[in-house]
Amino acid sequence: MNTPQYDLIYDVDFEWLEETVRTAGEIAVRHFRQVTTSRKEDNTVVTVADREVEVFLRDALVRTYPADSLLGEELGTRSGRSGRVWAIDPIDGTAAYAAGLPVWGVSVGVLEDWKPIAGIFYVPLLDELYLSHGYDALFNGQSMRIDDSPHIDDESFLSVTSAAHREYRIDFVGKTRALGSTAANICYVARGTAVAALIGRPSLWDVAGVLPMLRVAGGDLRYLSGHPLDLAALADGRRCPDPVLAGAPWALDYFSERIAVLQF
Repeated sequence: MNTPQYDLIYDVDFEWLEETVRTAGEIAVRHFRQVTTSRKEDNTVVTVADREVEVFLRDALVRTYPADSLLGEELGTRSGRSGRVWAIDPIDGTAAYAAGLPVWGVSVGVLEDWKPIAGIFYVPLLDELYLSHGYDALFNGQSMRIDDSPHIDDESFLSVTSAAHREYRIDFVGKTRALGSTAANICYVARGTAVAALIGRPSLWDVAGVLPMLRVAGGDLRYLSGHPLDLAALADGRRCPDPVLAGAPWALDYFSERIAVLQF
């Protein structure tokens, strides 16, 4: 586990952050099942709620930490001078949100040199709050630990993307489920519910809020090819160039040999 530089998180008021993210979730809930979608340039879905939640979070962070930089999915980058960056995904799982499904949430990560060192993810409809202060991994206040026993059976759960049936060949005796949120999928791995997650090609804001807790819980992210992630390369908002796996070290090795990208 990498130890964060505490000079960049010592002054973060995590109680304030939790309250702020919960309020952001309430904003999203007010719009829930009442939104229409549009398409961004990358053809992904966006709603009015995505933008409203991000505006709220950015305003709150700028007022509280005016020297910090911001990176948001909908409103881009704001440069600061502190060396600390906040990565905001206002609604992770927008397609699920727009469809009226429950697995979506608000994600905020704290980054140093574009490396996530602390973060929070809140799923309002399920009242699930995942948090890492940089040295812990908590689910509704209780410690999380990844499934580090290399056991697979027909009840084992692999989280996948909604397009997995079109994009991958998966050799797996257990169950696959597409639940709609990259951050939630990583959290399910961190808490030992899923043995691993195939999360496609995420952007930095998709993983920044939850990668710290995954690492503390004993897991990591890795490209399906086996290469490590360089998250600094995603600082301009681009997506990962290749599919990404989340899991314990044994699971990353196991699934990298059993998942293949389909060629068309």
